[in-house]
Amino acid sequence: MKKITLTLAAFALVFTSFAQNVVIDRIADNTNGLISTNGDEDAGVYCSDFFTLEEDTILGSFTFPGFYSTAIEIGDLLIGGDFFIYNDGGGFPDADPTTTDALVNLTSVELGAGLELVLDADDVESGFTINVTAANGGAQVTLPAGDYWVAFAPAVVGGSAAEGRWNWTGSFTTETGVFPANESLLIDSDDLFGAGATDWTSIAALIGADFPSFAWTLTDEEEDLGFGDNDLVGASVYPNPATNVINVDFSSNVELKSAVLFDVLGKNTGVTLVNGSMNIADLAAGVYILNIETNNGSLTQKVIKQ
Repeated sequence: MKKITLTLAAFALVFTSFAQNVVIDRIADNTNGLISTNGDEDAGVYCSDFFTLEEDTILGSFTFPGFYSTAIEIGDLLIGGDFFIYNDGGGFPDADPTTTDALVNLTSVELGAGLELVLDADDVESGFTINVTAANGGAQVTLPAGDYWVAFAPAVVGGSAAEGRWNWTGSFTTETGVFPANESLLIDSDDLFGAGATDWTSIAALIGADFPSFAWTLTDEEEDLGFGDNDLVGASVYPNPATNVINVDFSSNVELKSAVLFDVLGKNTGVTLVNGSMNIADLAAGVYILNIETNNGSLTQKVIKQ
């Protein structure tokens, strides 16, 4: 599956209401934390945590608690933040940060532009929040129900294991009291620690102790969408969700000018409307936007490919 990014603003959609709900909440009740830092002098050391979405979810914010390893607050060395979501590849992420193949690939997110520092009770810089929409340039990200891995690391000046090192806090307690199906992983592509973890590696095996999960929280974004430019009547799009074909029916007085199916990046998929049908069998599963222009108005319709 390709990166999933739904650019609603590009299609003049209007938010009519807005709310956030906690989707995943993993409590910071493990005294251990693992390095997850991308120093600009090496390839970085990243940790990843498994999670499952039971339904399609518009991602809101991820908060990652942790602590730094030196007396220097990490904000003094902070360049930005790297945030990734991967599809599950059978107990492991299906890619890693040395590639650009993440499902959601947000790197060098700047403070105030989707990345925020979290302070502890003593006003010490201890963790980070990624607002996915802001980090993605205002474009929302929708994940279908399924199994995923999330990885986060601050980008800092110097070596990953040097003064800017940040440690992501572990968790023994999940929202449901049930551990994730897959334990947390770490990758150290340059083998900075000499443990041979140059591919995704079990943290429990590396430290010789249980490490079922990291602490973090995910909130969603839920909104009722008003299609501000939908003035076309006498048109229908079906089925939706669809697997192979989308059908578009018009009233007899409607003359089609254009029909474009945009992918999740806002790019034209190249799929054409022929005799009232679009063949989407070769498209990846996910969310698409169908934009239709006619002599009788326009229609913007979200379409889900199963």
